[in-house]
Amino acid sequence: MPRVYRQQYTRPIPEDAQRVEDAKGRPAVRFKGPDGKNVVAPLTEKGDACRTCSPYWYGRVKGEPVRLSTNKAAAEIMLGELCRKAEMGQAGAVDPFEAHGKRPLAAHVDDFAKVLEGKGDTPEHVALTVSRVKALLASAGAAFPADLDAARVSEALGALRRPGKAVELPEGQASFAPGEVAALFGISGAAVRASVKRHTLAATGQGKARRLPLATVEALAERMGRGRGLETVNHYVRAVRSFARWMVRAKRMASNPLDGLSLLNSQVEVRHARRELTAAELGKVLALSRASSRTFRGLDGSARFHLYAAACGTGFRAGALASLTPESFDLAGDGPTVTLAARKNKSRKPKVQPLPGDVADLLRAYLAGKPAGERVWGGTWAKDHRGAEMLRIDLEAAGIPYTVEGPDGPLHADFHALRHTYLTLGGRAGIDLRTLQELAGHSTPTLTARYSHRRLYDLQGAVEKMPNFLPAPTGPGADQAEGEALRATGTEGAPGQIPPGEVRLPYTPLTQFPDTGRGEVRLGETSGPDTPAAPSGRNPLLGKGVDTGRGRVRLLDASEDDGTRTRNHRIDSPVL
Repeated sequence: MPRVYRQQYTRPIPEDAQRVEDAKGRPAVRFKGPDGKNVVAPLTEKGDACRTCSPYWYGRVKGEPVRLSTNKAAAEIMLGELCRKAEMGQAGAVDPFEAHGKRPLAAHVDDFAKVLEGKGDTPEHVALTVSRVKALLASAGAAFPADLDAARVSEALGALRRPGKAVELPEGQASFAPGEVAALFGISGAAVRASVKRHTLAATGQGKARRLPLATVEALAERMGRGRGLETVNHYVRAVRSFARWMVRAKRMASNPLDGLSLLNSQVEVRHARRELTAAELGKVLALSRASSRTFRGLDGSARFHLYAAACGTGFRAGALASLTPESFDLAGDGPTVTLAARKNKSRKPKVQPLPGDVADLLRAYLAGKPAGERVWGGTWAKDHRGAEMLRIDLEAAGIPYTVEGPDGPLHADFHALRHTYLTLGGRAGIDLRTLQELAGHSTPTLTARYSHRRLYDLQGAVEKMPNFLPAPTGPGADQAEGEALRATGTEGAPGQIPPGEVRLPYTPLTQFPDTGRGEVRLGETSGPDTPAAPSGRNPLLGKGVDTGRGRVRLLDASEDDGTRTRNHRIDSPVL
């Protein structure tokens, strides 16, 4: 069994040392050691120094000295473990994750950031992802890979949801300077200004005279005290799960301890829900922006008009629209398109998007004088995330509310709502969900369905298209009930309806056409004096039909005039 030992070294004689003899009768000195205990150290041959032992115990692993511990028992255990690992390494049985397990998680996160950069992720996305991972790991108390645990991370995620400590406002103060509010909340003055503008809170004065009324500060305090929203927490979950998966793929961990960490149901609490603009609202804000003389972040009225039209004609996000140049558009021919570069697309894939004809004609005239290679809608509006503010100003000028009350809270019409508008109008126009998914560039149709909204009037219109499945009315009062139904649908007296006063039979006689035996009536033979000849066909509009009110006519067959019995047919056929 390997033995531990203490190394000896020579040191000057301490000033407070006393001359004594050691247990072997050699000249020595006695003094207090670092731990406060007396140390007896023999003198050197010259007597000007003393020899003492190191406080640490040492051992030899593969012939090399290794410092162990100040405790002898612990040092013996450590030496035995090191020797065992050395022997396993010689036999090829090594732990490939041991070296990575000794590195702090912060160092692994930095390596993860470099991998994201190498994949081509934007600097903003990399910085945001890394900050979320580091904040969550710090909150969970995870310093090394062995500390990464689903339960600890879940507890840290729960802490994000919990409301923060309420900020106590000074009593009797009716207004505050932005700097005072920033100091109260522990945030920057820029963050205060941005929050006031984003939430359209009241403020007075400009510059140094800027003041925020008490109601505004209370609203900010209420927002600061709220915990993170469900969707924000999900962003943290996605970031830390992505990091844990990378640790396994990079052979830095044997397994993923966060495999069971699931996303929260963010649909039960959407703090910034969006709504689509109706076609009328969209036309109104487009007309107003085109006539506007105001400039916002480098975009005049005409630029904003064409930008909004392009957003609703392509479904592109703000950053994608801001990256387009005249060369991105191919407006020649019958299939006009716009191409989005992969580096500007959220999916990191190039996308060729078809354009509606009217939007293509509008952009063709607008792009005619634009210089090649320069962005069509430049400026800082997209980089600084000011698209929502820009659109809100135009909406308010057009008399269109930026927020409306929905069943689960306010619905906002920010710039990203134009993407919702694009997909909603497409869905209402009859585009199927799979095609909408391709147009949106979404990975799943479930995500597309969240963008394509259906309101109550959409559902009402859909159920009105369902076929009539109720039996024909019979018995007393049936004629009166059906007459009221015809008057309600506006089809009373329409061509093909039974005139008032005529007796209505349970079946409308279609006696002049022979039955084919397959539920059809074949045309072509004239068997009555008032029946014109007609070509062969399926489900024709014949005889005295009854309009069902849904674009169909109910035709019923009785028996022929010559006494021969045929089958009774009830046929619902489109109105021709």
